[in-house]
Amino acid sequence: MKNFILIIFIILLIFIIVRNYQIKKKRFKLNNALNANFFIQTINNLIEENKYNLLEERIRLIQIDAYGNEDYKKWIGNPPLDEKSIEKNILNGSKRFKEGIPYFWEKVILKKFGSMALFFEKWRSYCDMNPNIDDEIIGSIRKLETEDWFVFVASQIEKSCLNLIEKNYSNKNKENYKKGIRFENYCMAILKQNGWEVKETPNTGDQGVDLIASINDLRICIQCKDHKKAIGNKAVQEISAGKLFWKGTHAVIVSKTGFTKSAHQLAKSNKVKLINEYQLKDLDNFIV
Repeated sequence: MKNFILIIFIILLIFIIVRNYQIKKKRFKLNNALNANFFIQTINNLIEENKYNLLEERIRLIQIDAYGNEDYKKWIGNPPLDEKSIEKNILNGSKRFKEGIPYFWEKVILKKFGSMALFFEKWRSYCDMNPNIDDEIIGSIRKLETEDWFVFVASQIEKSCLNLIEKNYSNKNKENYKKGIRFENYCMAILKQNGWEVKETPNTGDQGVDLIASINDLRICIQCKDHKKAIGNKAVQEISAGKLFWKGTHAVIVSKTGFTKSAHQLAKSNKVKLINEYQLKDLDNFIV
């Protein structure tokens, strides 16, 4: 009888242990699923909220040469991939998080998650729930690794940007942006060749200034216009305000198609120089 009771007790104990294990396993799986769902929803919501700004930054940072070849280095960036290196780079103010997708990740995505630890906790849950990735680079399905976080985030952002372009977010505007960027890069190259130190302003909040060219005590705020028609008063008003905002010493508008009569009049009263791209190499002569 005692042996029978002991056997029953052992069976009940095993049942309880197995049941508790199954409950813990289900809870862990549920928690993982919730974390994974939170991760992907948060990422996609942030991308959706900022999709137009992201596209504008993408267009601004992609370098296009005279032959139409595109360089994505500034846009994609090259951030460290392990947590310790990321934290060290951010604390040291590394340039690897100063622009493009890495900047968006640190300033928007990481801020939303609250901490790096929480971001990677949710990311690991996502990896557990979605263990495989179709790697287009190597052409096969492989295991999703922890260090794939940036590839994943960058891919989601790129999909959003390309989706906007395909949906005609404004093919016309897109072409204008590309055209404008080519001209802006062209102007920058001329200035650098002639000894100027040149910096680009951010695409958002540039206050009408595309480039800031400096040499000695001169700080020139420049707006680059590659339009089909002559440039009017609006550009003059923008660069005048932009000069004050960026604390420039002079304001210049470079246009391929000239300026309206009223733009010339307004520019004269606001001390704004109106030139074409051929005059840009002698910019110092127009300023002094």
